[in-house]
Amino acid sequence: MKILVTGGSGLVGKYIVDELLQAGHTVGIADLVPPAQPRARFHHADILDLSAMTDVVQGYDTVVHTAGIPHPLNDPAERVFNVNVNGTFNVLEASARNGVRKVVFTSSESTLGFAFMSDPMEPLYAPVDEHHPLRPQDPYGLSKVIAEQICRTYSARYGIRTVCLREPWIWVPEPEPVQFYRRLVEGYDQWYKNLWTYVHVYDVAAAHRLAVETDLESFHEVFFITAAENWTGRESRELLRRFYPGVTEIRKDLTGPAAIISHRKATLLLGYIPRFSWADLPGMR
Repeated sequence: MKILVTGGSGLVGKYIVDELLQAGHTVGIADLVPPAQPRARFHHADILDLSAMTDVVQGYDTVVHTAGIPHPLNDPAERVFNVNVNGTFNVLEASARNGVRKVVFTSSESTLGFAFMSDPMEPLYAPVDEHHPLRPQDPYGLSKVIAEQICRTYSARYGIRTVCLREPWIWVPEPEPVQFYRRLVEGYDQWYKNLWTYVHVYDVAAAHRLAVETDLESFHEVFFITAAENWTGRESRELLRRFYPGVTEIRKDLTGPAAIISHRKATLLLGYIPRFSWADLPGMR
């Protein structure tokens, strides 16, 4: 299969590219920056340039749309919103013009609204799944909600199969982030907003490959992609009791340190099974 990965030179995108190449796919990268190591055909393109994206997408069967602003903390709100929303529109419009059959979109658990909330709120139940209301309070979470709607609209109008993968904090094995993760685990009580949910980048890459390769019955689907456990090593029920005491509906299968956001739907429909944890990162044991 011929697959274009937007943002394929980025911190997460490069792992997705490698996963797809190892699976035998023909891969192209659309990015503003060339990859550090040549691994696939490179297209210098800005997702905000519809004309350029329309040209770049030509000849590809599937687009994996990973490019975008990864959080709302380092950029003005208008830039976060513009890049993530209009960039996604351009990718879907370019795909429609070129007869692309599938777009896999890297979404986020920030659609739920907890990670960057300014006004306190609690999950309605646990573990959280794809039926939970989306209540973003920040431009990043909002941009991902709207981008998912763009995917849904293009599926309905053009028959493009769209798969949105909602991933939480993606943990990578690079040395500098790993040092930060170690401090996170030590100060877990200060990082409750994202429900202590994370996912290893190797599992993220595998989830994108599965989304590309799996023929789903529905033309549009949304999945949470998480690790099997929270990143504190502590009992999830105890974390909820302490930090989210209003959550009274807790399913029986939330045991031990199991992730508070569930990947069950992805397991059932994509065959996704998280195989890596924070303990697999160098220096974390």
